[in-house]
Amino acid sequence: LVGFVRGARVRGSLAMAATDEAYQNAVAFLQKTNPDGESVYEQLASVVGKILATKPTDAVDILETAIMAKKTKFTPPAPPAVHVTPRNLAVAVSTKELFSTPRPAVNLETGEPEQPTPPNDYETENVLADASMYEALGMGLPKKEMYGVMLCMKKLGENPDHGVATARFFGKILGTNSDYYVFETTLTVVGEEILVPDGDVPVEVSGTGANTYTYWVCSYVGGPFTKLNDCTPATIQASRLIKKFCTGSLVADVSSSPPFPGKEADFLRALVGRIACATVVCPAGYFAVGEDGTLARDEDFVAKDEPSMTDPGSWCHRYPHIKTQGRCEFFCFPVPEPEEGEEAVPEPEPEQSPELLATLDSDAESVFVDWGAAVVSAPEGDDESAVQVTTPKPAWAHCTSSNVPGVKYIVVGIKSLVWPGAFVAYASGKFSNCYVGYGFQNRKFVPPPPPIVEPEFDLGGQVVDAESGETSELKMVMSAELPPIPEPEPEAEEEEAVAE
Repeated sequence: LVGFVRGARVRGSLAMAATDEAYQNAVAFLQKTNPDGESVYEQLASVVGKILATKPTDAVDILETAIMAKKTKFTPPAPPAVHVTPRNLAVAVSTKELFSTPRPAVNLETGEPEQPTPPNDYETENVLADASMYEALGMGLPKKEMYGVMLCMKKLGENPDHGVATARFFGKILGTNSDYYVFETTLTVVGEEILVPDGDVPVEVSGTGANTYTYWVCSYVGGPFTKLNDCTPATIQASRLIKKFCTGSLVADVSSSPPFPGKEADFLRALVGRIACATVVCPAGYFAVGEDGTLARDEDFVAKDEPSMTDPGSWCHRYPHIKTQGRCEFFCFPVPEPEEGEEAVPEPEPEQSPELLATLDSDAESVFVDWGAAVVSAPEGDDESAVQVTTPKPAWAHCTSSNVPGVKYIVVGIKSLVWPGAFVAYASGKFSNCYVGYGFQNRKFVPPPPPIVEPEFDLGGQVVDAESGETSELKMVMSAELPPIPEPEPEAEEEEAVAE
């Protein structure tokens, strides 16, 4: 019996040893980790611990759900650190605010939302309808960008601080570092008059002439607006003598020869004014000149069909021409009254300009500055000494959305060859002007020569006495502003010192 018991104990010990070994192997297998450092043992321990802590009624379902959730769980890797420039961040924030519904302001004392300020009432064009015409012609900006332009115009026009009465998208001036979105407006309050030094041509009052419209610019869609100052005759004249890319910074210096009187904001304003006066057109007969010289919509106007609008004679200039003087209305300085015995000085003849609403078919032969035809030069012969012959080209060209005969509802475009990038789109009696370009004229640019070098002082010339009329040789005269010449040291004392 004792032997039997001892044998049973030995067999039980061997069985327990075998079981412990299997248990240890099983635990070691469950504790193996994957590349992320996770193991089945930790997962089961976590799930069982949660079940024991909460003691739910559906413990089996929770166990199955936890295992399936672990099976389908995916943790994406951490995104790499990307450096965001302040400009890109500002563009992102402005774009988000532009496309979002504005939040009402909250009163800090009561914590309740305040009543928003009523938006300003203004008139504008149908920007999205214009974008459809641009897209049909393949010109201008894409429809997606024009949608942002529409929201920008809404932001500009509804701001009561700006006082906008009418608004129109002028176009986009391209620059080297940044571009300009330009908006043309009329204001309810006339701006202040710009004073110029005595003797200079005065500036036309805001709301008249070259300053009839006020222009606002922003560097990107949704960006802050900057109001451009009125252009002056000096900036208009100087902009015609230089050819320069815009940089995209309104406060940048305009490095040019001859020097430009102002910053890039002034140069941009002069450039936009010149382009507008030469390229903003309307169908002939759409406006009529009133008794006071202003334009008014003609109620008897009948829109023509699209094929008829391909003729430049069916279009006319809408804005007055800016003269060489830098004004739309010529300014004549007062002539001084002659003294006794002197002849009266004749008054200068005013500079001529094309009449209001002049048709485009006469632009090819026009000699007015910023208008006229696109001119190219072609040499006669093969040698370098061949005579250059200037061949004028038409100032305008037409295009259509489809060349297939019989297509209805086509879109007609008239584009300027003098100012590449300026065009007008027409469809079903509606028209829209736009400009997208660098602000360059399609003409041969010849920079002005440098100023004449002053002649050297001639010591061998003759001087004529104003009173006696006698001539004498020109002699050099010592300037009184120079310091006195030191007296030379005596040479005798030096020789005695050497002898000793």
